[in-house]
Amino acid sequence: MSSPNLLESLNDNIFIDKDKCTFCGICVETCILDNLRMKLAPCSHACPLGVNAQGYIQLIARGKPVEAMELLLESLPFPGILGRICSQPCEQQCHRKKVQGQAVAIRALKRYLADTVLLEDIPLPEISAKTGKKVAIIGSGPAGLMAAFDLALKGHAVVVFDSEPFPGGMLRWAIPEFRLPASVVAREVARLSNLGIDFRCGIRLGENIFIEDLKQNFQAIILATGCQRHLLLGCPGENLPGVYHGLPFLKDLSSGIKPDIGNKVIIIGAGNVALDAAQSVLRLGAQEVSMVCLESRDEIPAFSWALESALAEGVILKYSWGPTHIIESNGRVSGVEFQRCLNVFDAQNRFAPCFDPAEKMNLQADTVIVAIGQATDSSCLDCCGIQDSPVDPLTLQSRDAMIFVAGDLAQGPSSVVEAMASGRRAAESVNRLLAGVDLHYSRAYAGPIETDFEIDTSGATERERMVIPQRTFEGQGDFGELELAFDHETARLEAQRCYSCGQPFGKYRTCWFCLPCEVECPHDALWVEIPYLLR
Repeated sequence: MSSPNLLESLNDNIFIDKDKCTFCGICVETCILDNLRMKLAPCSHACPLGVNAQGYIQLIARGKPVEAMELLLESLPFPGILGRICSQPCEQQCHRKKVQGQAVAIRALKRYLADTVLLEDIPLPEISAKTGKKVAIIGSGPAGLMAAFDLALKGHAVVVFDSEPFPGGMLRWAIPEFRLPASVVAREVARLSNLGIDFRCGIRLGENIFIEDLKQNFQAIILATGCQRHLLLGCPGENLPGVYHGLPFLKDLSSGIKPDIGNKVIIIGAGNVALDAAQSVLRLGAQEVSMVCLESRDEIPAFSWALESALAEGVILKYSWGPTHIIESNGRVSGVEFQRCLNVFDAQNRFAPCFDPAEKMNLQADTVIVAIGQATDSSCLDCCGIQDSPVDPLTLQSRDAMIFVAGDLAQGPSSVVEAMASGRRAAESVNRLLAGVDLHYSRAYAGPIETDFEIDTSGATERERMVIPQRTFEGQGDFGELELAFDHETARLEAQRCYSCGQPFGKYRTCWFCLPCEVECPHDALWVEIPYLLR
């Protein structure tokens, strides 16, 4: 690649042993002359949380799972959660996928660490000196949990309020056991409690606590209540007995409420909530489950691996159909009429379904579950007096300088990892506010990284991607987890497929042999070539 800077054509005297390096970036951060840069692996660059996937995968490949878990926990306190339900943007950008067509199983390797290395065996991260400042977080879902973790490490006292009996938000009550066991959420939330974070459950803003009291007792507030309101079809028959909506239905199941759903069930929608509902009703005893959606087969928004699992269990997929009305018989639902959907989006990629009313389809049903999406519940914003006001997209600060809005409440429905990243951004802003630092300064700077570089593919094995083990669904009443973890040998073999794309390097060749990069490297992976007499 051509060099735009004369300095880059000089000899580089920085050497990296990639068999020892964990790509942590400490050397880059300690370079006094701003010479070192990090060639950032595409997987880490794609991760909203900036997780050092290359580092923990290389440690797995070297047979060091404990060290890999320690590295992972430095930036991600929820490996068991994201190891199961992450949308895995890292794998979409994995260079192995571009070269071979099969990404490294990054999410599954994260899950492997979470399931094989005990959290109790890993020391808690170091907490900064107590600041004497208190932060209130409303909502204990993905954004609230991540914000709480980051702020606690900065030495602030953090109290998390949640209206539910247990912390975890939608992770706890909107995702079925076969996808994400409640025990996994409880275990990783408990680690936050061990950091001193105070969880207060069964408390709702505007009922048990009020914004005026919070502003008197805390120095900052983060609202992270998510998207708890389900969208309605707005078609005739939606209020009939036997018609449910996705999120409330899944919440009832997690609370132990199991309605009689009959033999034939129609799920309207094709997102992850729709899939969870479809596979849940199979476990409740439904004999025929049809998932009907507007989208074409290639447009379905649910995770592809989750869709494959549902189809393998017998869920019937009918795509490019939209409901006209829900059919009534004897005072309750008996079916749904659909019409052909020609397009879901218009030329500007806006949601604007176009139908052919001449092509209709009727399906019989004992139960209908509507799962077409979620929306924010503005009641939390109303309680704080910041409804209909913009939130700074960078800092997430509202017009009330003390109040920040994070996660899906700020950005609308998103993935769990994106909500966590939003919580991390809100925590950074709160920490700056409490420290008296400008909230915007240098936030848009990506750091001393390079993302455009040639990747050496010679260091990885050429085997095919390892198959993630699955447990077979055993029929009615079986809510056991479906996806299983790699064993040690399979995880090591899969990790060895990683090209290990990134590494630190001397970009400008301006080294003055001051050596903090070499001295601070925790793995003796870097050395500086300097004249003998200077050494």
